[in-house]
Amino acid sequence: MSHDGVFHPNHDELHGQTVVVRTSGPHTLIGRWHEVREGQVLMMDVAKHDASAAEESADDWVARIKKFGIPVDERSASVAQASVTEVVRLRDA
Repeated sequence: MSHDGVFHPNHDELHGQTVVVRTSGPHTLIGRWHEVREGQVLMMDVAKHDASAAEESADDWVARIKKFGIPVDERSASVAQASVTEVVRLRDA
Protein backbone atom coordinates (compact mmCIF):
# COMPACT_ATOMS: atom_id res chain seq x y z
CA MET A 1 0.00 0.00 0.00
CA SER A 2 1.45 3.36 -1.04
CA HIS A 3 0.98 6.61 0.83
CA ASP A 4 2.70 8.67 -1.89
CA GLY A 5 5.77 9.36 0.21
CA VAL A 6 3.88 9.99 3.45
CA PHE A 7 5.61 8.07 6.21
CA HIS A 8 2.73 8.30 8.68
CA PRO A 9 -0.84 7.64 7.56
CA ASN A 10 -3.25 10.57 8.06
CA HIS A 11 -0.49 13.18 7.72
CA ASP A 12 0.17 15.42 4.74
CA GLU A 13 3.09 15.06 2.34
CA LEU A 14 5.28 17.53 4.26
CA HIS A 15 5.00 15.67 7.58
CA GLY A 16 8.51 15.15 8.96
CA GLN A 17 10.18 17.18 6.20
CA THR A 18 12.52 20.03 7.08
CA VAL A 19 10.98 23.16 5.59
CA VAL A 20 11.40 26.91 5.36
CA VAL A 21 8.20 28.77 6.27
CA ARG A 22 8.07 32.44 5.28
CA THR A 23 5.36 34.64 6.73
CA SER A 24 3.76 37.94 5.79
CA GLY A 25 5.36 39.41 8.91
CA PRO A 26 9.04 39.61 9.85
CA HIS A 27 9.41 35.92 10.72
CA THR A 28 10.93 33.05 8.78
CA LEU A 29 11.02 29.63 10.41
CA ILE A 30 13.00 26.51 9.61
CA GLY A 31 12.08 23.19 11.17
CA ARG A 32 10.30 19.89 10.76
CA TRP A 33 6.76 20.23 9.46
CA HIS A 34 4.32 18.41 11.70
CA GLU A 35 0.81 19.33 10.59
CA VAL A 36 -1.81 21.99 10.04
CA ARG A 37 -4.41 22.01 12.79
CA GLU A 38 -7.14 24.55 13.52
CA GLY A 39 -5.54 27.18 11.28
CA GLN A 40 -2.05 26.76 12.76
CA VAL A 41 1.03 25.32 11.10
CA LEU A 42 2.74 23.17 13.73
CA MET A 43 6.50 22.59 13.50
CA MET A 44 9.14 20.81 15.56
CA ASP A 45 12.81 21.67 16.29
CA VAL A 46 12.46 25.20 14.95
CA ALA A 47 14.92 28.00 14.26
CA LYS A 48 13.40 31.48 13.90
CA HIS A 49 14.56 34.55 12.04
CA ASP A 50 13.10 37.97 12.89
CA ALA A 51 13.88 40.39 10.06
CA SER A 52 13.05 43.37 12.28
CA ALA A 53 15.85 42.48 14.72
CA ALA A 54 18.38 40.45 12.71
CA GLU A 55 21.62 41.69 11.24
CA GLU A 56 21.42 39.33 8.24
CA SER A 57 18.65 39.00 5.67
CA ALA A 58 16.27 36.06 5.81
CA ASP A 59 17.76 34.73 2.56
CA ASP A 60 21.31 34.84 3.96
CA TRP A 61 20.08 33.21 7.18
CA VAL A 62 18.41 30.38 5.25
CA ALA A 63 21.59 29.83 3.21
CA ARG A 64 23.71 29.70 6.38
CA ILE A 65 21.35 27.23 8.08
CA LYS A 66 21.27 25.08 4.97
CA LYS A 67 25.06 24.93 5.03
CA PHE A 68 25.73 24.58 8.76
CA GLY A 69 22.58 23.05 10.28
CA ILE A 70 19.60 24.18 12.31
CA PRO A 71 20.26 25.88 15.66
CA VAL A 72 17.03 24.91 17.42
CA ASP A 73 15.44 27.88 19.17
CA GLU A 74 12.22 26.08 20.11
CA ARG A 75 11.31 22.38 20.31
CA SER A 76 7.88 23.18 18.90
CA ALA A 77 6.32 26.27 17.39
CA SER A 78 3.21 27.28 15.54
CA VAL A 79 2.37 30.02 13.10
CA ALA A 80 -1.01 31.11 11.80
CA GLN A 81 -1.64 29.41 8.49
CA ALA A 82 -3.17 32.65 7.17
CA SER A 83 0.18 34.44 7.63
CA VAL A 84 2.20 31.82 5.71
CA THR A 85 3.29 33.14 2.32
CA GLU A 86 5.64 30.33 1.27
CA VAL A 87 6.62 26.82 2.30
CA VAL A 88 9.60 25.13 0.64
CA ARG A 89 11.69 22.14 1.62
CA LEU A 90 15.02 23.32 3.01
CA ARG A 91 16.90 21.27 0.42
CA ASP A 92 15.10 23.25 -2.31
CA ALA A 93 15.59 26.67 -0.70
